[in-house]
Amino acid sequence: MFGADGELLAQASRRYPTARSRHCFVEQAAADWLTAIDDILAELLEGRSQLSIAALGLCSQVNTHVFVDAAGRALLPAIVWQDGRAAQEAETLDSQLSPEQKQAWWGAPVPIDASHPLARMAWVAAHAPAEWEQTRWVLSPKDYCLLQLTGKVASDPVSSFGLVDQCGVYLEPLLALVPGAARRLPPLQPMERVLGLTLPERSRGLGVPVVTGTMDAWSNMFGSGVAGIGEGAYFSGTSEIITLVSDRRVATAGVLSFLPVADWYVHAGPTQSGGDSLRWFAECVGQAVDTVLAEAAAVDRSQGRLLFLPHLQGERAPLWDPYSRGSFLGIEADTGIGDMALAVLEGVACSARLLYDSVAEAAGRSYPFLYLGAVAVSRGCGARFVRMC
Repeated sequence: MFGADGELLAQASRRYPTARSRHCFVEQAAADWLTAIDDILAELLEGRSQLSIAALGLCSQVNTHVFVDAAGRALLPAIVWQDGRAAQEAETLDSQLSPEQKQAWWGAPVPIDASHPLARMAWVAAHAPAEWEQTRWVLSPKDYCLLQLTGKVASDPVSSFGLVDQCGVYLEPLLALVPGAARRLPPLQPMERVLGLTLPERSRGLGVPVVTGTMDAWSNMFGSGVAGIGEGAYFSGTSEIITLVSDRRVATAGVLSFLPVADWYVHAGPTQSGGDSLRWFAECVGQAVDTVLAEAAAVDRSQGRLLFLPHLQGERAPLWDPYSRGSFLGIEADTGIGDMALAVLEGVACSARLLYDSVAEAAGRSYPFLYLGAVAVSRGCGARFVRMC
């Protein structure tokens, strides 16, 4: 909660689970998102008049999809961005597009991968036809929560990247590749527009304006202080995300160059397993994340001989390979938990550096790193913002 002058007044958080019940399946319960929002709003509003709230804004992960019916009920567990079940559908769709089409639509030869909404729709249509038939909307977490909070259906063009052209309009030739996809997508609104008022049951009878909002990477970018061309940020959480803002676009394979907004070209890329690699390793060795980090800190880095590839569920930017898998290379008889923990951290750092090189190419220039500080934790894993300027 912020004041009109930008002062942080209060903050709250809640955890919710992620299920990995089958190979390549990564799911969340959409109801958990809404429960968390209700709990957080109740905590933040305690002792405060709701009349003093100017607006409510949402951001969320993207390329996570929840299939809902006409009443807004989730028909399936939400398919998380890490989920790789639709890899074959993605390959089929990608093979039907030419590099020239991608260049014209998105400014770069971006592949359709297993997290693309069309690949997910094709998978549900083939493997859950009854639920697909009942599906009225395919929504991101933010947009699902907007629907539950306001009764209105909408998304924003930035969050819908991969489905829209450089003007923020849905690509009809692309959507036609999956029959029925176009009519299941939400209408688009600018990210800063007030979508509606909170429903009475969500706001103790008082309607609070709710803004359409946008995706996590853009919101994180603003939150880290990026405010103009020549700046960027590195976000470390479940995945690693690097963004750079420029006044130009250089077509670069593997990088997302978003539609221009206010003369900004935002170039970004998400990896698949950043802090999630740390979570995975800590769970494997039965230790808390803080303990694993302490073990890594005690290792003499000059003696490091172990390499870790953090492709636990494939890799996204800049490789976009759903079939790549993680590995340790160089294990010896005296290798310990600390050595492996350090290798996990360094492997994640190397994947971020590989991504940074591609993002800098897309921005048309490289920038030095300037470390500004640490921020709150994400899913139990330390998250940092690093700003480049």
